[in-house]
Amino acid sequence: MILSSERTMDSKKIFLVPVIISIIGHAALITAGSMVDLRDNVKAAEIFTVQITQPQEIVSPKNEKEPAQDKLPNQGESEKPLPEGGREDTVDISSSDVKYAAYLLGVKKKILRLWSYPVAAYEKSEEGVVVIRISIDANGTLAQAALMTSSGFATLDDSTLNIIRAAAPFSPLPEQYDLSRLHIVASFRYRIKD
Repeated sequence: MILSSERTMDSKKIFLVPVIISIIGHAALITAGSMVDLRDNVKAAEIFTVQITQPQEIVSPKNEKEPAQDKLPNQGESEKPLPEGGREDTVDISSSDVKYAAYLLGVKKKILRLWSYPVAAYEKSEEGVVVIRISIDANGTLAQAALMTSSGFATLDDSTLNIIRAAAPFSPLPEQYDLSRLHIVASFRYRIKD
């Protein structure tokens, strides 16, 4: 009887010692990891941000060399009417809402693959923020890409709209959304770093 209790105690020690060592080791690694900042020389790339905004009046871009245009770059592309009884929603692409997060990440990735600084705008040192409303139908087709706020430069505005159009079509909206159309308001920041 004494022998069996000693064996039980020894087998408990065999399992307990590695667990304690593991806990101490992990605690030490977590503590050391929190003291070291590996991001010292890494600057966050601010590619574009997206915000929910109330619909604003669509404005035409200004160009210093060209007079203000009467037509918007997307004026020929009118938004398709919503089906009768259709539902629509507007959401922030960086929303933490679990319902939309995965779909919006896919839209953002598709746009980022194509997005670049327009060469003509870069050569002229044109900078600004372009705000676009992207309307996606349930089947993933682009219903409209509309300029909501101009950067002040037609080159930046037109390039942004063309990238959105080139990225289309997008994935169909998930059935659980129960939407006919999803609107995404995206702000594209063009900035030349010194």
